[in-house]
Amino acid sequence: MEAHVQSLPENIPLGLYLWLRIRQIGIGTVLGVPGDFNLELLDHIYNVPGLRFVGNANELNAAYAADGYGRINGTPGVFVTTHGVGELSAVNGVSGSLCERVKVIHVVGQTPRPLQQAKAMIHHSIGDQPDHQLYNKVSKPIRLTAAELWDVENAPAEIDRVIRECVISCGPVYIFMPIDMSSEPVPSSLLSTPIDFSPPIDSDAQNRAVEAIVGALREARSPCLFVDALVQRYDAREDCAALAKRLRVPVYSTHMGKATVDETEEFYAGIYHGQVDDKAICEGIESSDCVLVLGSVNADTNSGGFTRKIRKDAEVQINPNNVVVKGERYDGIAIKQVLSLLEDALQGVEVARVKPPQVLPKPLPVDHAAKNLTQSWIWSRIAAFLKPHDVVMAETGTTLFGLTPERMPSDVRFVSQAYYGSIGYIFAASLGIELSLEDSHHEKGTPRGRTVCVTGDGSMALTIQEVGTMISQGLKPVVVVLNNKGYTVERVIHGALQPYNTTPKTNYSHLLPLFAHPQADQCFHKAVTKEEFVKVFEKAELADPQVTHLVELVLDAMDSPWRLTKQLAMRGEAGVKYLTDVGFIGPGKVGIGG
Repeated sequence: MEAHVQSLPENIPLGLYLWLRIRQIGIGTVLGVPGDFNLELLDHIYNVPGLRFVGNANELNAAYAADGYGRINGTPGVFVTTHGVGELSAVNGVSGSLCERVKVIHVVGQTPRPLQQAKAMIHHSIGDQPDHQLYNKVSKPIRLTAAELWDVENAPAEIDRVIRECVISCGPVYIFMPIDMSSEPVPSSLLSTPIDFSPPIDSDAQNRAVEAIVGALREARSPCLFVDALVQRYDAREDCAALAKRLRVPVYSTHMGKATVDETEEFYAGIYHGQVDDKAICEGIESSDCVLVLGSVNADTNSGGFTRKIRKDAEVQINPNNVVVKGERYDGIAIKQVLSLLEDALQGVEVARVKPPQVLPKPLPVDHAAKNLTQSWIWSRIAAFLKPHDVVMAETGTTLFGLTPERMPSDVRFVSQAYYGSIGYIFAASLGIELSLEDSHHEKGTPRGRTVCVTGDGSMALTIQEVGTMISQGLKPVVVVLNNKGYTVERVIHGALQPYNTTPKTNYSHLLPLFAHPQADQCFHKAVTKEEFVKVFEKAELADPQVTHLVELVLDAMDSPWRLTKQLAMRGEAGVKYLTDVGFIGPGKVGIGG
């Protein structure tokens, strides 16, 4: 890449400058949808070695896919839309990226500057004197910052500024490029100065924070770690794992922080989802006199409906940009650096160690003898299917609640959108994850695990078009769709028998041929019974997929993972009565205790 930059002419188009900067920071794929106000900008992608454009079925899917790309290897996901209709379609996906602090760069091709100034009635605009910046204003609350390019003199610096902000602050940013600006010349020499991604740090405050944390650990008699999602978002996964191995105290996780720490380690205790969880897990973390809470996201779907009971006098918060120890706050820190410094500072320090709580095996579910597939049976088998370096993706709903209690193999990454919870997200995001894994493997030689996407039929219906993109790009995810006749997660909440929770019947065997899959018959798999499930997941082609595979699992509409049922039963007697009346609790069901 550096050699290519040195061979460039003295001046290059601004559009080329943008994509070269994108490539310089390790991004190999740009997603998006072409439109007449970004076509010339897209042309420049093909002049950047190692950078490709992958078109999506629609802009919402592009935003979801960019979010998936941005969760895996520390580099932002990038996608391009056109003015108005395109950027508005993507707003929901970008909102999820801000909500869950995912690095995403949204590039918008805008109308030419003269037409904006004239308030011309250009298509995709609104009114007879249209404000072409209206859509820019719409996205302000859902982004960290934006480069509103207008003056070519400062445009390169603005591009660099928002890319830096995206990386160090972990969230979506916008680059608005009027299409006439993409061909404006800028000095290529600017590319010789790398973007500075060092976060703003108060070294004195950071050192004092580390000392305070070490002091709290020295005094503790039963310390533990509680690991949440922002550890991963701020690229501190490896630092967290090193700290856990240094301390060897019990480690608890959350839905969103799952698999941040190796779940095969003897010190891994399990998921703490508030009072929904096993009694031993709750007592273990809630009785601790020093809980290091790392990168917390205290959302209802990540905390058992706000039922966490960590002692305030025991809580040590290590947040992305601050540390709070026994009520004293230290600002101007960075979580990645703090965890690294803390691991070093603990060398030779005696820290009390207690054993992780012993969780008793759950009683045999009442439907254990069923020959058909059940929620109580499939989740441990899907977890056993996973291998090191895989990325497993769980749609918000039954999949999330079913998979999170299961222990993952080492070096598996777990992706969900548990906080924002946009139904349909996970399938389109799996496209971005596949592309990210492929880019990282080609560029860095990192092990290339599988993308295993587990979603429901209701969710998949929203973004199902991206099967075509996966097939056309030669990608090889294993997509597992639970066919339970609609929105089971919504049925558990309310309206179990209402028609609005039922989705149209889908014959999934037609999906791969629809998008011209080269091996459609061999790559569609279906299981209705446990025996069929075992045969499907023992297939060699799923162990080492070379193309896209689709697995359909047929389940009962009124079958739910125990964890989800239990959380909703905590609403009280009325909640239990509802779940019993409609059949989620009762004869032949797993019940609320697992």
